[in-house]
Amino acid sequence: MSGKSDESLEKLVYFRREIDRIFNDFFSPQRKESLTGSGHVDVSVDVFETPKEIIIEAELAGMSADNIELSVLRDVIIIEGNRPQDKPGSQVNFHCMERSYGKFRRIVEIPRAGDTANIQGEYDRGVLRVRLPRIEDRRGQKRRVPIE
Repeated sequence: MSGKSDESLEKLVYFRREIDRIFNDFFSPQRKESLTGSGHVDVSVDVFETPKEIIIEAELAGMSADNIELSVLRDVIIIEGNRPQDKPGSQVNFHCMERSYGKFRRIVEIPRAGDTANIQGEYDRGVLRVRLPRIEDRRGQKRRVPIE
């Protein structure tokens, strides 16, 4: 009975490894590149606020500020750019490729009323930091309008 149980367990472990391999292959950077025609870069962001400002930090390690574009449209911050891949040569066979390359675009909605006219961006040690002064949110507040 123990022999059958061990064999079933081995089959289950093998099946799990195969499923993991299939998912890893499907979501690999090379697969993304073949599906979209370009690479795919995941940009991780943190959005937080202090009493005076809203801060967005985007992790863009290994990039130059020249390859990053920051823009604002209404209540949305748009971070886009291109992380070029240094080609190591044609004789190289990768055993593991986890870093991502190519064009990227990340859209971040501003969570509160921020002064988009005074937005500031700085890039230091792989982190893009966007700062917006907080303004009083006037949406939903009643105010008297004089009639002439």
